[in-house]
Amino acid sequence: MVDGIKDVHEDGDDISMSDNSDMDGMDPAEKLQALAEYIKLPTPIKRRVKALKKLLLDSINVETEFYKEIFEVEKKYETRYVELWNKRKEVIGGGVEPTDEEADWPYDDELQLAEALSKQQLEGEDGVKIEEVSEEKGIPKFWLKVLLHNALTSVMVSDNDQAILEHLTDIQVRLTTEGEETGFTLEFHFAPNDFFTNATLTKQYIFNHKPPAENPLEYDGPEIVRCRGCQIAWKQGKNVTIKVMKKVKKHKNRKEMRTVTKTVKKDSFFNFFDPPLDAMTDEEIEEDTAELLQEDFRIGHFMRESLIPKAVLYFTGEAVDSDDEDDDDDDDDEDDFEDEDDDDDDDEDDLGKPKQTRPKKKGGAGGKPGSGEQPPECQTN
Repeated sequence: MVDGIKDVHEDGDDISMSDNSDMDGMDPAEKLQALAEYIKLPTPIKRRVKALKKLLLDSINVETEFYKEIFEVEKKYETRYVELWNKRKEVIGGGVEPTDEEADWPYDDELQLAEALSKQQLEGEDGVKIEEVSEEKGIPKFWLKVLLHNALTSVMVSDNDQAILEHLTDIQVRLTTEGEETGFTLEFHFAPNDFFTNATLTKQYIFNHKPPAENPLEYDGPEIVRCRGCQIAWKQGKNVTIKVMKKVKKHKNRKEMRTVTKTVKKDSFFNFFDPPLDAMTDEEIEEDTAELLQEDFRIGHFMRESLIPKAVLYFTGEAVDSDDEDDDDDDDDEDDFEDEDDDDDDDEDDLGKPKQTRPKKKGGAGGKPGSGEQPPECQTN
């Protein structure tokens, strides 16, 4: 068990404490006290407790079937959601202008008040006027603002990403309920742009529906155990996820000068499509990689459950959350490479592979390289 405590009592009882236990609200000392009290119970009572655990396991098996059926029901209704999302895409992109009836929304009292106050404030500043008529179609920069208006995804977006995300026309989710890799796929649709040739970028999340093999009583519903990104076909010189560092070096024994280049990873939203290839079920998974995956899974789940269906509320700011987690990222050491020339007497330098840096929210970028498996190609125009 990872980060857990397991003891086998002399009468054969398996006593487990895991970080995923429902007892996590208890103080560690209280947990140990509860276990000590159980161990001291007479054997006949502990025998009955074991029978209760078997009943719990039977109920967990029922629960796994329940979640599978729930997932099937979600899949059944997916086409109806997609139909609505496609209508939303048409309005955002300017393909359809809503009728007066479609635009009649009577519940915006607080938002209208805030708009009126903002309008008065702006109009009092150097003659700024809010345009009542616009020639622009649709809702410009809709998805960029959606991503910027919540704590989980806003920290993933760098300044260089914003120009690209202005071309993001839609985000949708597709469920996979058949085969071994059940789960969901996030689809990011882009208009033609100067940065890459892909029309769609995808991020797949794979579920594990089975209870943990080492302790099935810890089961708390299906969980994401693996994710898979895709390859981005960057146009020449447009890859915002890497930075080329150049350094002029002088030969140790000769006066010759040479330029050494090194490619390092940069923080970027598009690192989201290049996650670690490890699975949470891998026995040898490293702690840092597990943390990266956990945060990536949290972001993917948030996009599926909240950001995509409630995108308009993030756009207006009504759904702005209050994720007060500390932004504990530190700038990674980039050795002694600088953009400016710098003399160095060393002749050899290991350029290696591009440096993997941790993103601001550990959201799917960088991390330990996988097993060599290549991500699938994203869709192109």
